[in-house]
Amino acid sequence: MIECEFCTSSVSKSNYSKHRKTDLCKNINSIIEKYKNENISKINELNKEVDIYKKDISNLNNKIIFLETQLKDANEKSDEYRKIVEKAATKTTVKNYTHNNYLNYISTEPIKFSELPLQLKEVVNCESIMYDDDVFHDHIVDNILKDENGKDKLLCTDINRKNFSYKDEKSGELVCDPELERLREQLKKGADIKSVKKEVLSKLVDKYEGTSNDPYMKLYDMVKKLEFGSPFVDHVAKKTYIKTKSIDINE
Repeated sequence: MIECEFCTSSVSKSNYSKHRKTDLCKNINSIIEKYKNENISKINELNKEVDIYKKDISNLNNKIIFLETQLKDANEKSDEYRKIVEKAATKTTVKNYTHNNYLNYISTEPIKFSELPLQLKEVVNCESIMYDDDVFHDHIVDNILKDENGKDKLLCTDINRKNFSYKDEKSGELVCDPELERLREQLKKGADIKSVKKEVLSKLVDKYEGTSNDPYMKLYDMVKKLEFGSPFVDHVAKKTYIKTKSIDINE
């Protein structure tokens, strides 16, 4: 005698096949299959929920990494600004002076700080922020720091100390702006960073959805250009540096 695996009835081996065809055995088998299928269905649904939660956790982890990176960068910027303030305390940040030789090289048109927000609105947008660093910096130089004839509105007068000169908007006199501190601050204030970031993030999410690329990290790398930090200063210095036999402005 053997035990039926479905209804647990005891039957002889010779009658097992016949027993399996009985209504009792078939009904019990049907019930077992039903619950088995329902269980499989529930397991599949639970697996789907688990996958969703895993994806949410992954997104949260990416955002945490993004925010931690921003915090680290902010701390570094804070230290950089502290050094600038300390340096400014020991010397005059902006110096008024007359330097006739520079007038031969610089545009007659001053950099108009009052018009920078309007200019930046046209120049800094979703398209330009996606340029690589050098192209973006050239874009700023060509569209904001040059006049209509392509003449520089500012000059780098000392490439080692990163001293720059440009005409004061009100007086028309040449002023010195070490490391472009005044100009960079105005550029950061004038750029509509919030609006640009929102538009760029939307495009990045559409572009990288379903891929291993993190759109938030891509955005972070792009908007760093809007800090107009050391890479920008170095780029402008190389583009506008002139050598003259003039008297050093710091003498």
